Amino acid sequence: MWKHFKFDPHSINLSCHTDVKLNEFDALLHTEWDRALAQNLFTFQIDNQVKQRVLDGDLHYIVELNPSRYEKRRLPYAFEHVITPFDKNKFNFNKIKNEEILFSLDNEQQTDKHLVIINNSPIRSYHVLLVPDRQLEQTQISTIDSILFALEFITSSAHPFIYVGFNSLCGYASINHLHFHGIYMPDRLFLQTIVCSPFHTKSNCYLHDFFQTEAFAFEIKNVNDFDKVARYVYKITNYLTQSEIAHNLSIVKGDSFSVVSEPALRIFIWFRQPKIGVKPMDRCNFACLELSGYVFLRYAEVFDDLTELELRENINGIALSSELRIKIKEDIKHLLDQ
Repeated sequence: MWKHFKFDPHSINLSCHTDVKLNEFDALLHTEWDRALAQNLFTFQIDNQVKQRVLDGDLHYIVELNPSRYEKRRLPYAFEHVITPFDKNKFNFNKIKNEEILFSLDNEQQTDKHLVIINNSPIRSYHVLLVPDRQLEQTQISTIDSILFALEFITSSAHPFIYVGFNSLCGYASINHLHFHGIYMPDRLFLQTIVCSPFHTKSNCYLHDFFQTEAFAFEIKNVNDFDKVARYVYKITNYLTQSEIAHNLSIVKGDSFSVVSEPALRIFIWFRQPKIGVKPMDRCNFACLELSGYVFLRYAEVFDDLTELELRENINGIALSSELRIKIKEDIKHLLDQ
């Protein structure tokens, strides 16, 4: 049977400016991940000496070379719609070995509901998946409960660069069974400190409009705000889902949008053009990580010549039409007023 870790609301970690360190939560994750590695549960040999670059430019994009992730992972499924019925005949997390479960993140109300499992084709060492209520066979559509799980996961870690992300179907999700990604980043991402514009005062929602592919953003400074903000985030993701709009979500520790010196969780929800079907890209894909400041690549020649300008142009290239972006923002303001 897997291990358990109890979420402590009185000991949350929000800062991205501390030294890299691990606490009891991180130690459990690392120990159990190493145990899975020793049991040969991954699809390829993990290389801890990957090639890395930080691109010149304002955003300091972190780029790493990881051909094994592309060449040896389970082939992603092709999706045509953001809302797609669950297919129990395809791979899902009820088919994994118990040994792939690292631990459950429990709280006062529930035990064994929120599972932290290995990603058996990891992007980086200690890359995990957050899987809520796997027996319910939920599709890859975020819920309030799954967002709260993600918030509890990231704030349980002492690591300043830990990251949580979500891709919708047609937004580069490869499996239609509800999950988030949890990854230790090698350094600070631009998303942790970038300035955002006020968007909706009542909900304290901001707009990340550095790219034409925009994102709604929220901050959390106190554990008592988890539920309120999770519900705001869900209002947006549910609207995008029901509107069949592909989206990505990222959660990082960072600076408060309103008080720069104050630490806060930052939650971003991008709305973007869909990726329909399986279309391998020669250079790079654009999912939650790539929108946040980190890119992992298949080909050495791309690793060597990729520039921030190319990334920015490609991210702008997946933006929805200006007319649709205006409509979405107006609709979201009305939703957040309710």
